Amino acid sequence: MKSILSGLLLVFCMFASAQNPQVSNLQFTRQTADTTQVSLQFSLAHPASLPCEVWLRYSVDGGRSYKNVPGATGDLGFPVSAGSRSIQFNTTQLQGVGALPVKFRVVASDRQAVDIAQLVAQVDTNRLKQDVRNIALPRNYNAQTQTLARVRDSIQTRLAQYNLPSYRHEFMFNNFLCGNVVARQSGHLRDTSVWVIDAHFDGVSNSPGADDNASGVAGMLEAARILSQYEFEESLQFIGFDVEEEGLVGSNRYTLNAIPAGDRIKGVFNFEMIGYYDTAVNSQQLPTGFNQLFPALYNQIQAEGFRGDFLTNVGNAASLPLTAIFDSAAARYVPTLKVRSLNVPGNGSIAPDLRRSDHASFWDRGYQALMLTDGANFRNSRYHTPADSAATLNYRFMQQVVQATVAAAATAAKPMRAGKADATYGFALAVDGHAQHADCEMRLLPNPNNGRFVLQIAGCVVPYGPASLRVFSLDGRQHYESWLEPATEHRLELNLPLPAGTYLVVTDNGHESYTGKLLVR
Repeated sequence: MKSILSGLLLVFCMFASAQNPQVSNLQFTRQTADTTQVSLQFSLAHPASLPCEVWLRYSVDGGRSYKNVPGATGDLGFPVSAGSRSIQFNTTQLQGVGALPVKFRVVASDRQAVDIAQLVAQVDTNRLKQDVRNIALPRNYNAQTQTLARVRDSIQTRLAQYNLPSYRHEFMFNNFLCGNVVARQSGHLRDTSVWVIDAHFDGVSNSPGADDNASGVAGMLEAARILSQYEFEESLQFIGFDVEEEGLVGSNRYTLNAIPAGDRIKGVFNFEMIGYYDTAVNSQQLPTGFNQLFPALYNQIQAEGFRGDFLTNVGNAASLPLTAIFDSAAARYVPTLKVRSLNVPGNGSIAPDLRRSDHASFWDRGYQALMLTDGANFRNSRYHTPADSAATLNYRFMQQVVQATVAAAATAAKPMRAGKADATYGFALAVDGHAQHADCEMRLLPNPNNGRFVLQIAGCVVPYGPASLRVFSLDGRQHYESWLEPATEHRLELNLPLPAGTYLVVTDNGHESYTGKLLVR
């Protein structure tokens, strides 16, 4: 019966997806000799022949974020019927564009509602279990560097499989190169409004860290898999944080200087140990002073026998609206999940045990953030020990936590029944671009090379704020991306699997850019 129901659900989801508008066959045509006036032709279809609303958007950061093309005319807005359609625009209206090709996206929505229950039903316990097993190995930044690197790489690979543009936010810590993995699903109406789902992927050196925090990473990846299949009005961001165990280093670095300029982070769902579940009496302990800070919640947990059979939703006072979103979504879509919510005063300094994850970095910068947790060491006695293994976790409980989070994130970001198509405009654009910094020196050693080289940067845009580092082929395809923190100099050893050819290495902090030529033989 279970397999039959699963099959019916799959068919239903495929049917629902098939009802989305379809955009295809994007083609650009220069209308003037100087290339500034461009016509974009595309095909629009809808299975039910419904009229659609159409947007034309462009990206100058490899697809992480999009803006509406200003001054565009043609088959835009509502209503646009199916058929061969066209949009005209002038490249001089595009902001932040240099000589590199630009990524364009045509989006079409039929303005029909999306049933969030469809998303919730797709959370798969088998996928969660497999991901935990793959991640649950000792992985510490200085003790198991290679294992940690493999986990970091696997997270980025998985996000890429879900067609989510990602990059590395790299930083040095105790002479080790570390890095967060950041992926974005750009919203179609307000892409600078961002909802974050995150989890840290590092661990302590003496533990496989199945609960801490392979469970959280598995939850984040499963949420990304499901949400990436849908379109939203606002943006979703998925982040794997590094070096959490050493004092929230990765999230602190990110929130301090690596949030893209213009982004408005509206809420953060932080997975911190979501796999341990115990119905035994007195299996749940509580931090010192919990009864005084949260007397009503303490009395409730006490009346239930101090059983570890609930999810703790930890917010601060500023996160009350986000707490309400999560609690409402959980109650509506996952009513069997027992959620116990609390909000600490200020940034939680009065209750240090409730700051022990990456949500606290967002609290400290004034953002709404929740820690979704099974209680860590207050429930799981295997915390930070060799016994924290995949076999000790409850994957049904994990499934419910992820379901509630998917429902909350989807509710917040507002799903759309829409279709999209991307294309790169490959002509040289004679438009207003970022200034080239005169004192910048970028050295590639050796050059030419076989894709393995040392990149030295001095005096460029990096000192003026966090900067992207991207490698493009001349046809506009992006082959590599990372994020550089402010510094006067950088030295990076790169080994990129690039075919022979000419490439452009670009640093850009949103105000200034510098481009170097890379030759691969």
